[in-house]
Amino acid sequence: MSREREKNTVEHYRALDIRELQRDGVLVAGWRGNWRWSRDGEVRASIGVEVESLERLRLRYQVTFQGRTEAKDYPVRVTWTPCHLGGKRPWFLCPCCGRRVAKLYSHGVFACRHCLHLNYRCQQVKKRDVASDRSFKLRHALGCDEGFLSVPAAFIPKPKGMHWRTFDRKIERLKAVDARALGDAIAILDSFERRVGR
Repeated sequence: MSREREKNTVEHYRALDIRELQRDGVLVAGWRGNWRWSRDGEVRASIGVEVESLERLRLRYQVTFQGRTEAKDYPVRVTWTPCHLGGKRPWFLCPCCGRRVAKLYSHGVFACRHCLHLNYRCQQVKKRDVASDRSFKLRHALGCDEGFLSVPAAFIPKPKGMHWRTFDRKIERLKAVDARALGDAIAILDSFERRVGR
């Protein structure tokens, strides 16, 4: 599987997604309440959100760092862009840089991933791991939890309800990805053997 570099990724941070706020009916002038992050049905964190207007939210929460708790209370601007088929889409304007973004990430203050110098986990994958990761994703979509070294693509059964033509197309794609992953695995083993042989 993939190894990560030292740089943090967006997956390490709590995200405030304006699309989720809109889907849940929060983006209504005058709305006030708590936004919660849960895992396994247990609330892990929450912040107070107040919609002052359609162009401005106020975030209220507490941050604890090195045993000291600090209260945060600041506005976040919102902008709206028209959609092609009608309606409007909301965006946060990052409190730090003013960039238009869909998500803000928590790190003391909520800011965009550019201000926090974050990237996505997939951007940190080593080139030799790309084919292996892709193989696992394709196999999972076919209902197979075994890797390319355990079960060849030709032995994966067709999932119930999937058309044969779709299944055949996915298997052919998987065979090509497995061949690249196997080539990468062989190259890694060869490199390891050369290092051990020194």
